[in-house]
Amino acid sequence: MKKVKIALVNPYLGNILLSTVPDFLETNRGHFPPLGLLYLYSAIKRSGHEPFFFDADLEGWTHQETARHILKENPHIVGLTATTFTIFDAWALAKEIKKISPLTKVLIGGPHATIYPKETVMLDGVDFAIEGEGEKVIVDLLNNLFNNNGIVSIPGITQNIGGKINHMESEGLLSSLDDLTFPARYASDYKRYSSILAKRNPITVMMTSRGCPFNCVFCNRMGRKYRYHSAEYVLSEISEIVNLGIKEIFIHDDTFTLNKKRVVDICKGIIEKGWDITWEARTRVDCVDYEMMTLMKQAGCHRLSFGVESGSSRVLKSIRKEIDLERVKEVFNICRKLKIISLADFMVGNLNETYDDIKKTFRLVKEIKPDYVQYSVCSPYPNTPLYELGLRTGVIKEDIWLQYAKEPVRDFKAPVWTQNFTETELFDIVKKAYKQFYLSSDFIFKQIKRIKSLKQLKMQAKAAFGMFFQNKC
Repeated sequence: MKKVKIALVNPYLGNILLSTVPDFLETNRGHFPPLGLLYLYSAIKRSGHEPFFFDADLEGWTHQETARHILKENPHIVGLTATTFTIFDAWALAKEIKKISPLTKVLIGGPHATIYPKETVMLDGVDFAIEGEGEKVIVDLLNNLFNNNGIVSIPGITQNIGGKINHMESEGLLSSLDDLTFPARYASDYKRYSSILAKRNPITVMMTSRGCPFNCVFCNRMGRKYRYHSAEYVLSEISEIVNLGIKEIFIHDDTFTLNKKRVVDICKGIIEKGWDITWEARTRVDCVDYEMMTLMKQAGCHRLSFGVESGSSRVLKSIRKEIDLERVKEVFNICRKLKIISLADFMVGNLNETYDDIKKTFRLVKEIKPDYVQYSVCSPYPNTPLYELGLRTGVIKEDIWLQYAKEPVRDFKAPVWTQNFTETELFDIVKKAYKQFYLSSDFIFKQIKRIKSLKQLKMQAKAAFGMFFQNKC
């Protein structure tokens, strides 16, 4: 078998689609490591092939500069990661690579290629798309890249062969996550990753589980099947992170605390090891309790992020977010008691939402007093129940995400849910809500008390300046 050289690249995101979260937040978050690529790096390295890793977004390289850096390594194939919001930049980089080296193969993976594999390989400069979880599929691709005159028939791979599309359905999700090698953080410039919310930089990202068993109408995940790493695996990965000198971990599971026993075992392991780390996790108010949160705090949990979405029980039922508002209040109160920083996520303009419902959301925010809040305008993302409903009912006039997948354009705007509001009304509501929360004296005073460094002060001041003076979301 011929050893394949593959460059794994996180493209520079200079043309990311306008989000439904205001720009002043998106542009001041910091940089997170592209964990998916680092998982692939480990799988490829273990297989005997030769990976290279480039984070062009962290470096601030243009697509032309990125292509030149990549091609210095003479890779046989370049793998790019993309969501639908970042596909324009991935495609732009693919074209730059082909300009310099037409024979170098280009692969795109990630959420966008999973939803639109055929459309992805029809883009000029793209040879392959990976559908779904790629750790096994990409190794199979590399093992067969030079066989059968370059025609690859592997489940999960879509290939453009001279304009003819060869699509092979994915075999589905990985069954045993513990079989995966830890993501290759060592291959990245890991000390440079940071976040405005971090207590201590550098930070890293961790995924201890995959999948989400819940049925919110606005969400699309790669399968509803929930799978998780064992506590032993998670603790071993944390040990590797600690040995790299990283002090803060963002756990990006959809719902970290879904399996209580596993969380308890992880927390007890961290405490027993005496690791000096802080960490954040995302979860739901119906998947935590006082006992668990107390142990999480003892193990270094510094922040918890909760998707609340609305202060209206009627709206929560409509969007299939099955949580109780009294439980929301109780959990945020527990966060205050335990001094765990809380972040509450809300959407404005939900399915069947009225202005009275939105006012209930703002009243709930005042009552639960989260340390941070994120408001976004409800957007019907591709391959979600909400998007399909919009197409059926006429709220969305045409399949605009499919059109964008076929031909990404720089000035494309993601659709918002305009059932009861105009787009302008929704963004105005969100901007006003952000300013009321983040420019309040209570919030500013709490932030001043938390600032530990000049760098953190500069980042926070930059975000605040954006809130004052930016005119668009």
